[in-house]
Amino acid sequence: MSSYADAGHWVVLVFFPRAWSFICPTEIRAFNARLEEFLYARMCAVVFVSTDSEQCLKAWNNQSEMEGGLGGVHMPLMSDCNHAISRDYGVLIEGEGVSQRALFVIDPKGIVRNITVNDADVGRSVDETLRVVDALAFKDAFGEGCPADWKKGDTGVKVPTKSEGPVELKKPWSEWARPRLQRAWSGASQRSMGGASARSFNGIVTTAAPSPTMERTLAGLFSPNMLSPTSNAEGYMERNMEAAMANHAIDVTN
Repeated sequence: MSSYADAGHWVVLVFFPRAWSFICPTEIRAFNARLEEFLYARMCAVVFVSTDSEQCLKAWNNQSEMEGGLGGVHMPLMSDCNHAISRDYGVLIEGEGVSQRALFVIDPKGIVRNITVNDADVGRSVDETLRVVDALAFKDAFGEGCPADWKKGDTGVKVPTKSEGPVELKKPWSEWARPRLQRAWSGASQRSMGGASARSFNGIVTTAAPSPTMERTLAGLFSPNMLSPTSNAEGYMERNMEAAMANHAIDVTN
């Protein structure tokens, strides 16, 4: 792997369950038939890995296709008979001692950029693998994302860079809350506080029982669904609501 990285190659590392099986040889032959598209057009090596022994893989490759072999492919067949590689990549089925049908795309810096794991009886697509390699190389070259079904030659999508530091609020909290508070107080009469019993509504003391409309409005103000889109903390909203309410006397009658 370090040799490929030193040479500036991408690597498609393909794990398969067993040699002398039914689905695995179809995959290996399919990738081998289009190996030039990986090596010469994309500087991408393709390596197949299984937990079979070196001797098993060598015999399988030398055997003709008519007799169940591979017929001599030109890609490395890596033996992971001690299970170390499959375990390191997290694709080893411990109870069976075989690898999952997993595929890793690794960039020239040695960073894993794409992982797919198929059902044991579902083979991989050469076209999709080439598309993913092209998309990742395009992203690295132009800094643009690739939309659904993107393929080589298509245009990309400009994606925003990661923000740094705290998020700046677009407008003060009071400006966001003022119209909601005005709606809560609109149409409500105020009277003297004398003789009215105090009542608490979500921590705010009122001097009279709110009307049903008022209760629904205040409940909406304190609902998590009504939090400001620029605020990410419910406690922050409540503290500011209490400060805003402190400047107003709520004295509502039915």
